[in-house]
Formats: sequence, structure tokens, C-alpha cells
Amino acid sequence: MIHRGITIVACLLWMGAAVSAMASSGGGCDDCSVGNCLTSSAPISREPLLDIGCLGKIGDALKQESDCWTMPIGAGGQHWFTEDLRGDNDGYGIPGLRGTYFWYLTADPQYTLASGNRLGGHVELRLRERDKFRSFFADQVWTYEAYVSLASDQWGTLKAGQIWKRFGMDWDGVWWGNAAYFDGFKLDPDYGLSWERTTQVDQRLEINSFVQFFFHEDRVNGSFPGADPESAFGYTERNTGVVRVMPRWTFDDGSRLDLGMSGLVGEIDSRIAGIDDQVTAGYALDLNYFAGPWRILLEAQQYFGRRNPVNWISGGPSNRVSNFLTGLHYTRGSVTYRGNYSASLDSNPAGVQNLVVTGVTVAVTKNIDFYFDYVNQQISGNANPASNGHLFNSVNFIVHWHL
Repeated sequence: MIHRGITIVACLLWMGAAVSAMASSGGGCDDCSVGNCLTSSAPISREPLLDIGCLGKIGDALKQESDCWTMPIGAGGQHWFTEDLRGDNDGYGIPGLRGTYFWYLTADPQYTLASGNRLGGHVELRLRERDKFRSFFADQVWTYEAYVSLASDQWGTLKAGQIWKRFGMDWDGVWWGNAAYFDGFKLDPDYGLSWERTTQVDQRLEINSFVQFFFHEDRVNGSFPGADPESAFGYTERNTGVVRVMPRWTFDDGSRLDLGMSGLVGEIDSRIAGIDDQVTAGYALDLNYFAGPWRILLEAQQYFGRRNPVNWISGGPSNRVSNFLTGLHYTRGSVTYRGNYSASLDSNPAGVQNLVVTGVTVAVTKNIDFYFDYVNQQISGNANPASNGHLFNSVNFIVHWHL
């Protein structure tokens, strides 16, 4: 079995090198590609499946180019094949998550006012044809985001509805995920408000700012059951504030440095007998450095407060979580070679998650990406001995198409 796994990895790396040699330039994957980051979706730039053009108003308003409705519509799917190096769970997905990882449809209506401000919104609908995405989801069809927005070149963008939290680094360029994602800290949408603005200080420096407030959770998250309040019924996340500031410097040699700083404060209401309400807080620091074909990424997160009565890593009511992430990527043409390591450390009681994701991403065309991920994910220190050991030790092939 180990020999078979080594052979598969070698073949995948050879395929990546072959495609890289044929690719002359460009076509590289976004910093946060949909799976978006494949395991979820974050802002990306894609050609729409359909774009209903300028409709305007009746009469004289038809002559005003500033009065214009647009409706970009997109679609996609993620098809996941896994080869378990332990020989248990090969196939299209894994047991409990068989079938297409998910399909999605997006719509981004926008109306440009005469003032130049833009009234719009965004909806992303996802669905699975077999199992639920996570056991705590209500159905096999769900919205990942659904909000209205008002954008101004001067004041930024205000959003209201179901919006994903901008706590910590958006994503790390892999398909599988990272420790913080499975703990529920990344790509987590909830119901609230978000103000977002990019300030161009000069040609070398821009500052990206996010101020968000979430009234209530939506029970949509990529976290494993037992990681966060959304997977514990009777335990509800409310009134959560998030602030993120990310200066971005571009240097004379074309290299770029992104330095992110995030903070979070919130409440958890408990209707579970014997468990009190919680006040939660956290902070995160992250760094992305891009130099030619290289990308270096680092992140550290610290979170305080009990997020689940029986945490999935420690097996107990841990009240502190530390997350770490580091990675090194190299892009040649349309191929990116990457190696990422992330970890979660629970405290009171203790438990550890270690996750290694290495592989290749190939932008085959503008609308098709291939992901090859080797995954080694382990738990240690859990109060239940049966929960310790490898969760996954597998090679994965993902086809992500997007229109």
C-alpha cells in the first residue's frame, strides 16, 4: 500500500512538471481560488456564465450610462477522488462524504447610480447530491453567502446579510484545508454587517480594512463536528465583532508583502444544562510574501473561551485554542508546487492536531483547475484514546471547473 502511494505521488508530480514545461506564462491560480478556496469560496475573479447587461430605466435614463443593471451569473463544481494510503476509504469522496464535493451557483446583481455609487448583492448557492456537507447542516442545499451591498469609491463597501468572517488569513492556496479551517476559524459565514475598504496611500502601499458585526450564526461552516458553537446544538454564537487590517506593500523589484492583523470578540449563549454562557476573544497575525515565483506564508492565531462543550481535538471543554500555519509555494507557468503545515493546540484540557498538505495546482484552462493534494492529518492527546492517530493519510485528485 505504501509503495502504491509513493508511485501515485511520483506520477502526480511528473504530470505537474510536464504541464509546467508546456505552459509559457500566466494562468496561475488565485491566492484564494474558489474551493475557494476550494473548501469554500472567497472573492475571486472569473468570467461569468451569463451577464445580463445594462438595462437602465425607461426614458431619458436610458441615455445615462451610469444608470445600469448588471447580473453576472456563475456556476461550478468540485469533483474529488481519493486514494487512502491505509486502504480503507478509496473512491469518489470518502464514506460519509461521497459524491461531488459540492456544486454551486452564484449571482452578483449590481445597479450603478447616477452618483457613481453601486447598489448590489451576492448570492452563492451550494448543493450536494448525496450526503450532507457536515453532519450538523440542516440540508444538502445551503447558501454560503447571501447579502446586499452599497459600494462607494470614497467610503468603501457596506454589506448586510450572510457574510463570511475576515478573521485571519483568507486562505493558504491548498484544496484540502488547514487546521484553523477545521477548527471553524476560516471561511465561516454568519448573519451580520460588514464594512470593507481599500485605501491607496501611494503607489507602493495600500491598506485593506474590515469591520464586521455578526448578530447570529447560520450553522454553516467547514469545521469538523465538535470544533465550534455551530456544531453543538443548544450552543449559539451571537454578537461577534471582527476587525481586520492588512497593509500591502509593493516594492521596486515587484515583490509584495501583505501583513494582516485581526481581532475578534463575541458571545456564546448556552442552553445546555450545567454549561454557562461564554465570552470569547481572539487575535491573529499573518504574513504573505511574494517574490517572483515564490510565496511564503505564516500565521498565528490565539483564541480564548470555550467554543464547544466537547472539543473534537481534546475530547473535553477546552477554553483556549492556538493555531499555527506556514507554507512555501513555487509557481512556474500555470503550475504551483506547494507545501503547507498547520497545527492546532487545545488547552484545558490539552490536545493537538497536526496537518501536512503538499501537492500541485494546475490551471489547465481559465475555467478548469486540477488539484493534487497529499494529506497527513493526525490527532494526539484526546481524552478518548480511540480518537487519536491518523484521521487521513491519502492522495487526492480534485477537478474544479468554474464558469
